[in-house]
Amino acid sequence: MLLPSSRRAFALACTALVLGACARPKPAPPPRPLRIATYSGPLSLDPHLKNELATFSVLGNVYDSLVAFDSQLRITPALAVSWENPNDLTWRFHLRGGVHFQDGRPLTADDVVASLERVRHHAKSGLGNYLVTVDAIRELAPDTVEITTRRPSPVLLNKLTFVFIVPHDAPEEIHQPIGTGPYRLVAADEHHVRLEAFAQSWRGAPPEREVDLLILPDPAERVARLERGDVDLMQEVEPERAAELRQRPHCRVVATEGTSVEYLALRIDSKPFSDLRVRQAIDLAIDREALVRDHLKTQGLPLGQMVGRQVFGYAPDVKPPIRDLESAKRLLAAAGYPHGIDTDLEFREGKGADALVAQLAQAGIRVRQVPRPWSDMYKRLQDGVVPFYLGSFIAGSADASDLFDSKVHTHTSAYGDINFSGFSDPALDRMIEQSATTMDMIQRRSQLQAVMRRLMEELPLIPLYDPFRLYGVRDDVRFEARRDGMVRVFDVSRQPSGGGSI
Repeated sequence: MLLPSSRRAFALACTALVLGACARPKPAPPPRPLRIATYSGPLSLDPHLKNELATFSVLGNVYDSLVAFDSQLRITPALAVSWENPNDLTWRFHLRGGVHFQDGRPLTADDVVASLERVRHHAKSGLGNYLVTVDAIRELAPDTVEITTRRPSPVLLNKLTFVFIVPHDAPEEIHQPIGTGPYRLVAADEHHVRLEAFAQSWRGAPPEREVDLLILPDPAERVARLERGDVDLMQEVEPERAAELRQRPHCRVVATEGTSVEYLALRIDSKPFSDLRVRQAIDLAIDREALVRDHLKTQGLPLGQMVGRQVFGYAPDVKPPIRDLESAKRLLAAAGYPHGIDTDLEFREGKGADALVAQLAQAGIRVRQVPRPWSDMYKRLQDGVVPFYLGSFIAGSADASDLFDSKVHTHTSAYGDINFSGFSDPALDRMIEQSATTMDMIQRRSQLQAVMRRLMEELPLIPLYDPFRLYGVRDDVRFEARRDGMVRVFDVSRQPSGGGSI
């Protein structure tokens, strides 16, 4: 039995305990996912079917390749920790130990061989041009793969960065990705992609446990959500919004000169674009300097060829043509269109074409703008039903062969995977194939430049400019823009203060 004084002391002690419990801070809420706003999700969850930036950018977080590019497009080890060339036609890759797929099984040479063969022989492969020089692939040991080529292939390492490794027993079409990358894909629909960290990744645990990729085709909506703090990083800031966004609290703009070109593609196997004079008229009707100044707000460089100065094979002597409206009109008249032409211009939603369309109209080229969702747009391009297209091309390996092999060479089982112009020039094909075998880099650059000059004479593709890549970033986010336009989430993180809920 407690005495009165003891009872009072006991009561005070209990009260102190209760008050102390109430005074403890509530546990911090779990960090919300890192949110990245992008213009499109992947066009396929199978990494071997679509040769397309948004698909590479998303699936590059789930899968790995034998070798990879860093942010400045330097080759680095990935699933292959080392490699050597016993001779000009042989490459041996030694696999990294302790690598596991996201379902727990170890990576073996069998998976690598099967993946490379899948890219070469899958009926729907969109990446065959990357391995066009390969003759045979074989396993030398559980951790060693040998690739032999039909001819010397000086840029094979660059091309292998695009070939993601999948399990050897992958289905005919992959709908549930299983890679070795730092993130697992756990959900995907037309509005968002959810990634979760793969803690057993050979790179170590990613800095962000969960990532939501929000698919927002409207660039204004991406900016608005960044300003509100609903997203941490956004792709493709419109140039006219960049200065405005820099003034917003807690936001910044990251810009980088990349390896892309904005261009016009024309179906040259149908009228009116089958006539070279019409293509030349379009080329001369464009004031590229004005587009860069007024449309890009100086955030880009005018181009007279289909690669920019950061790409190996760029020809300094191929300048943008000087605008000449009178010559453009004369060319149209000579081609049988004295009163000009009327045509539709198709492009991905979110792109702006007003300034370009106004310029073309002054030469009598009257254009109706037809924006489409990217998934629809890409399918129409593949089906060959787009006569006039405004698009972007990225030389992902910073080598002009990315363009020539996939977009210029006549479409075959190995080349021309994204040649959507109906263009075919056997002499140019031979020049492209010859450049791929030249080991002397000075000679090879000269060959690539010669291909570019001939291409610009034929004009199945009309270059406009090299736009700088602009990203909107919250000020608590660590982010370095890559020259290839990819977003690798492993390299994106928030400061500790950025981990709470908004």
